Amino acid sequence: SCSFNMEDFFAEEEEDWGSPLSHLMAGAMAGTVEHCGMFPLDTIKTHVQAFNVHGNIHGVKSITLRSATENIISKRGAIGLFRGLNAMVAGAAPAHAVYFATYEAFKGLFGGKKKGDTSYHPVAYFSAGVIATVFSEAVFTPMDTVKQKLQLGIKDYNGVIDCCRKTYKQRGIWRGFYAGYTTTLVMNVPYSGTYFASYEFLKRLLLPEGVDHSNFVNCVAGGGAGILSAALTNPLDVARTRLQTQSDVTGVIKYNNMHHALKVLWKEEGFSALTAGIVPRMLFHSTSAAICWATYEYVKKLLGG
Repeated sequence: SCSFNMEDFFAEEEEDWGSPLSHLMAGAMAGTVEHCGMFPLDTIKTHVQAFNVHGNIHGVKSITLRSATENIISKRGAIGLFRGLNAMVAGAAPAHAVYFATYEAFKGLFGGKKKGDTSYHPVAYFSAGVIATVFSEAVFTPMDTVKQKLQLGIKDYNGVIDCCRKTYKQRGIWRGFYAGYTTTLVMNVPYSGTYFASYEFLKRLLLPEGVDHSNFVNCVAGGGAGILSAALTNPLDVARTRLQTQSDVTGVIKYNNMHHALKVLWKEEGFSALTAGIVPRMLFHSTSAAICWATYEYVKKLLGG
């Protein structure tokens, strides 16, 4: 018979691809470790990007890494660098679980995971990365929005629940929590595609013949993939930050969508606006990708995935 049995298909493929449960668990662990470790730098990046080149943050010009850091610490103490961390963890663990499990499944479906096949399949990796992003961002975007509002701390929110309630009251579900979703996808589709394809490429390049796992190589390959993808997509990241935080920063809805935000940024603030936060972003993504891949591959191996 020609009938296609999904269960049998996945049971057969599990030998080649590893267990989806181990991918989910390793992904959740990797997301949590990565985001907790990188959170202070992420807070600084959000501050640098949210306020325009001529603009202000509570009347203080905040555009350099140093002034943003000093500003946050003088207003709230060192703890200010960790404001919004619980929102981040609530989003990061499930989102990364979905991210890696989806990537592994589609990488297999697209033929990038056959046993004993050592050739490089950029299209399979890129496409699987793109699909993984669409699913994981649906989980992550609402919490990312809440996290950014808490990081900026312009409005007085009493933590995550209060911020969710006020955001919902002010702008509803889609505009309030998913304001950055399509923008994030526009940014993360090229980011993730490049990220996974370059990670797999660097991993193959650096792994010695006959070795299939090395924490050091996973770290270096992850870091390289992070730098490349982050630099390429920085202008989109600035536009996304402005879209997500504008209702708090200016109170005026100035940017309508991704394309409009990029146009206004270019016209009013020029090239420097599009590269705002690029150094912390590259630092952030190279370090976080190194932590993330090393943790993911290690836990996956531990769980027999």
